[in-house]
Amino acid sequence: MIKRPLVWMLGGYIAGMLLAWYHCRGAVVILFMAAAFFLIYLLFFKLPKKLVNRYDSFLWFLPGLLMLGFLAMAGRMEEPELSRVFPQKAACRLTGTITKVVQKQWGRAVFTVNNTVYLPEQKPYLCENIMISCSDEKNYRIGNEITVYGDIVKFSEPTNPGEFNEKLYYQIENVNYKVKAEEIYITNHNYSIFRDFLYQIKQKLIHVYETLLSEKEAGAIIAMLLGESYYLDEEIDTLYQQNGISHILCISGLHVSLLGMAVYKLLKRLKIPFTVSITLSILFLYSYGVLTNFSVSTKRAVMMMVVMLLSGIFGKTYDMLSAISLSAFLILLVNPMQLFHVGFLLSFGAVFGIAVFLPCFQLLLPTENPILTGLLVSLSVQASTLPILLFFFYQIPRYSVVINMIILPLSSLLLLTALAAGILGCISLPLGIFCVGAANYILKFYEWVCRIGAGLPGNMWTVGRPDSIRILLYVLLLLFFVVSVYRRKHKHVLLILPVAFLILVFPQRNAGLEITLLDVGQGEAIFMETETGTTYLVDGGSTDVKKVGKYRMEPYLLYQGVDRIAYAFLSHMDSDHKNGLMELMKEDKIKIDHLILTQVQEDKDAYEELEALAAEKGTLIQYIKAGNQLQDGNLRITCLHPSADYQPRSSNSTSMVLSITYGEFDLLLTGDLEKDGEECVLTYLQRQDTSNTPLPPAAVDYDILKVAHHGSKSVTQDSFLDVISPEVALISCGKDNRYGHPHEEVLERLEKAGCKIKITCESGAIMITTDGNQMKLRGYCD
Repeated sequence: MIKRPLVWMLGGYIAGMLLAWYHCRGAVVILFMAAAFFLIYLLFFKLPKKLVNRYDSFLWFLPGLLMLGFLAMAGRMEEPELSRVFPQKAACRLTGTITKVVQKQWGRAVFTVNNTVYLPEQKPYLCENIMISCSDEKNYRIGNEITVYGDIVKFSEPTNPGEFNEKLYYQIENVNYKVKAEEIYITNHNYSIFRDFLYQIKQKLIHVYETLLSEKEAGAIIAMLLGESYYLDEEIDTLYQQNGISHILCISGLHVSLLGMAVYKLLKRLKIPFTVSITLSILFLYSYGVLTNFSVSTKRAVMMMVVMLLSGIFGKTYDMLSAISLSAFLILLVNPMQLFHVGFLLSFGAVFGIAVFLPCFQLLLPTENPILTGLLVSLSVQASTLPILLFFFYQIPRYSVVINMIILPLSSLLLLTALAAGILGCISLPLGIFCVGAANYILKFYEWVCRIGAGLPGNMWTVGRPDSIRILLYVLLLLFFVVSVYRRKHKHVLLILPVAFLILVFPQRNAGLEITLLDVGQGEAIFMETETGTTYLVDGGSTDVKKVGKYRMEPYLLYQGVDRIAYAFLSHMDSDHKNGLMELMKEDKIKIDHLILTQVQEDKDAYEELEALAAEKGTLIQYIKAGNQLQDGNLRITCLHPSADYQPRSSNSTSMVLSITYGEFDLLLTGDLEKDGEECVLTYLQRQDTSNTPLPPAAVDYDILKVAHHGSKSVTQDSFLDVISPEVALISCGKDNRYGHPHEEVLERLEKAGCKIKITCESGAIMITTDGNQMKLRGYCD
């Protein structure tokens, strides 16, 4: 008899989903199904009866589950018909029914279902789920039917590695579009009494917590118990993330089991019949899930708790791994895209670790010491969630195991006292004050511990996103570890774990020089890394992407496993070249060792501001002029402009021009250089050519030119192109920018010069790799 059939059934369903996700259609699917049938044939007719029997008939369903998973995922991946009739944004009218109202940083988000979308001169389109952003103060109720006038917008896709994928995030949430509302009318005031009642309870509880506690503590409790992250203080959120305890801010098995068992035991004390107690407890858990918007972790916890309660009714033994499999199967059956939700993976990964790895550790290291048991639990969770954390967040909090051991024992008391304070506060605020003290002091203790942890040396270990091969090797080694333990192998099997860990986190070195021109909209940012791991940043800013440092540059750097820039060059002081760089320095998540500026100072106030910030952050400032060089192995960086005696006509004319040489590979970076600056560069090159001083490598005949000033009309003249003779021209500019960059005349001049042209607003981040002889160039969105 094969144990835990639900695990096998879930595996078959997920296998089908992954085949669809990776577009393995046709022959691959047929071969996979043939293999599945062959496996079943072996199990039923060739293997001994002691391994399989009549209770294993579930195996006949595996090919069907495989196909079901394939079809379910393929159906969800299809683009809605509406997406094919408008490009990115269009005026619209829509009608729909409200399902929930959520407070966001930018206002309120109203989610609707059963939508009909009307576009100008188009037929009506049906659309299941839409998010409406609004700023009015109307009292929307769950179940109201509304008519909305505004702009329907497609969710954006990332254009840089590591950037947030808004489209995939909302696709996972089963939301198709967002509408920026200009007018909203309630056309039917009918509402769901049950759901609206729960929504009003939530609002009352939020008011109670905001009254009883300070803003920081109230926000943490509201996120913890009610699932509303909007109220969470940004500093507290960052502190918890840095110390690896953000999971306590999510509704999880701890919350649900405490609440569910509390209600169940209360009903038993009231002499309520057993079956009725179980039924009422399940109803309470469902209501709590609706109250907290049923996040994926809440769904998982509620389902597993329901399975445990039902096992009591039917007189069955509760099996944690089977409950995990059933919960995952039901969630994925409704929404296959949840398989790629970080919350789904972390929630199920954590309980999977407890169900699978904890028994292995207890077999090898039996102990009754509660501290050691807590350590084993924490290690089990870490082992199963580590690849997930690195895949999505790129960093590991080094001291998280220890900090979790400190904070988790107080979690139950925190939740119970906070819940009691909320319930009693709804009746009478003085009663709430009586109960809230313990929760308040526990949260202050958490903050104190986190501040100590964040201040420890090397608190965050930046690894970057591991590739799929390393993740696969890690998983296979963990499976080998589990199999070895249950075959009663020696404690030496524990050595498998550090080997798996090192495979996952060991840094990957480049084979040569890697250069990335990031897509930062109307701005510029260039990152370079050598084979020895030395990192360089040239400029970093944007005028049309808000917080470009936080949302474009920092995610890319962390994705690459970079938390330190050895040399940051700032070509000039325009905001579209420096504001992102200044963000990185202020946030201090990315350490900058050296900041290289030109000796020619056009904007002295901007220089002084930057110098003060650099001094505060411990960044050494160095100044550079034409002729200065930086040598790093095979990499040579030569400054061609401005010279020390250059008289600037504008800020752009002072732009630092850098010649990058790596073996036979040549790259010219020109900042926002204008026509007179180009003439100075040509004069410098000619002077070097006629003097006894040897011409700097890559002074002429460049492989790649980064076109100056985002491709504006007045730059990159024919005379300049004739001398430097680039093969490829790169342009960094924003999509549909108001300046008309890149200008048509510049594109014509580049084409006339025989250049291959790549533009960030079309290709996304442009990535170049070279070994010094050959180069490869590709766009992230190509």
